[in-house]
Amino acid sequence: MKNIYLKAGKTQDVFNDLKDNFNGILSSGNDEFNVSFASVFAKGNIKGIEFPEGMTYMQFDMIFHDNVRMSIEPLNNSPVFLAYCMDGSLQHSFGEHGKRKSIKKQQTGILKSNSNVNSILHFEKHVPIKFNVIAIGTNHNAAYEPNAVFANKLKKTFSKIEENYLDVSPQCFEISQKIEELNTMPHKGIVRNMEVNRILEKIVELEIEQQTDSFSKLEETINSFTLKQIDHIKSTSGFIKNLSLELFTTDFIVQKAMTVTNKLQKEFKLMFTRSVHEFLLYIRIERERI
Repeated sequence: MKNIYLKAGKTQDVFNDLKDNFNGILSSGNDEFNVSFASVFAKGNIKGIEFPEGMTYMQFDMIFHDNVRMSIEPLNNSPVFLAYCMDGSLQHSFGEHGKRKSIKKQQTGILKSNSNVNSILHFEKHVPIKFNVIAIGTNHNAAYEPNAVFANKLKKTFSKIEENYLDVSPQCFEISQKIEELNTMPHKGIVRNMEVNRILEKIVELEIEQQTDSFSKLEETINSFTLKQIDHIKSTSGFIKNLSLELFTTDFIVQKAMTVTNKLQKEFKLMFTRSVHEFLLYIRIERERI
């Protein structure tokens, strides 16, 4: 087991820590950082861009030759982290003995912590991992308008969430497209930074919209559904999870649920934020990963 400890600090400090921990080579310029490494325990590179008002974007592309535990000190600006796993998987826990949650390929993890507990990332050896992270501080004192607005929106969106919070869900298709744009961007220098910032702003807007809709729909569900309806939907979703793959069709589910298509679609949208068809695809994908 390899243990890595990252201190809280500016992006430059974090990349210096990464360079030292990975025995890598650090290059920087125009608020961009890149650590490349090929050591006895890891190979790959980590890229990052720092923007005004505490917004940072990082790309990880690496493989470990030993199990790795990366401990990260909590930051003073109470950031919200948006993590997008593009390949492989990783686990997160609040503190060394906290409950672990996995973030797998094509999943999004939204993390918020105001406590003094370190965030721990757990990586398995011999598993290539690619993931992207957007960090936006919610405590700002300057007036860079675009990111200050996002920080306020994020703070408002997650203000009612408990201190240590990690939500994992399937990636939104539109956000996945934006992440792919980031990973294949041809521009360099200041032009690249401006383009990355534009795409990141769009991603954050989509996440805020999605989270706001999810919270609103959950509240609407609780207020409008009877216990009988909730039990019926849970029973139907449990039935789907136990189906054989060849029976995975929306019409078959509607027939077995003994209801009309539009009604079942609406109920699934409210409770799971996805249609019956999307829920079927999600279960199929999850089964293929097992």
